[in-house]
This record gives sequence, structure tokens and C-alpha cells, in this order.
Amino acid sequence: MLLVLATLASLVGCGPNCRSSCERIYGSSDGQCNINVMGAEGDEGAAELIDECNATCDEAMLKAGTVGTYDPNSNADEDATIVNEKQAALWMDCVEATSCENLTKGYCQPHY
Repeated sequence: MLLVLATLASLVGCGPNCRSSCERIYGSSDGQCNINVMGAEGDEGAAELIDECNATCDEAMLKAGTVGTYDPNSNADEDATIVNEKQAALWMDCVEATSCENLTKGYCQPHY
């Protein structure tokens, strides 16, 4: 059991997580995209979006499931949701690998 916990602990910093992905979309620091959403302007609005995004992603990470038809690499106009750990992992990888310009165009849905 300790070996499993040690292995998991070593993997925590190895890639994107819910918080870092949400901050990349809405944060305004270097390397972050500062995507604005109507009704959530400024630093306070961005903080609310990051918290909402993180909570939704964290909830999905607690549920097992398959990717199904979810495709984060599209910029479809329809609202996408992530509902399980496989979809959340794809979404986080997409956010990390996609330029801010393309995130602004709607890639890596959902945006909150």
C-alpha cells in the first residue's frame, strides 16, 4: 500500500491538473490565456471562473468512465461537458497543448 501511495505522490507534479488547466484558460499571468467571459470580468471574475472550472473538473476526476464521443480538440459551438476521469484527462492535455489563440476560438471545450 505504501508503494502505491508513493508512486501516486510522485506522479502528482508530472503533468497538467484541473487547477493548472483552469488557470491556463482564465488566469492573467505569463503563459496564461486570460479568456474573458461576459459577467465574469476582472480578477474577481477570473477567480470565480477558475474555481468553478476546477470544481467541475475535480468532480469528473472522481468518476470512472470512457471517453465516448467527447472530443476536446474541436471548437464545436455546442456546449461540451466532461463527466469522468478519462474525459477530464483529455481536456487537461488539450488545454496544455493548445495555444491561447485557439483556446479563445473555442478549442478544448468546455470553457466555463
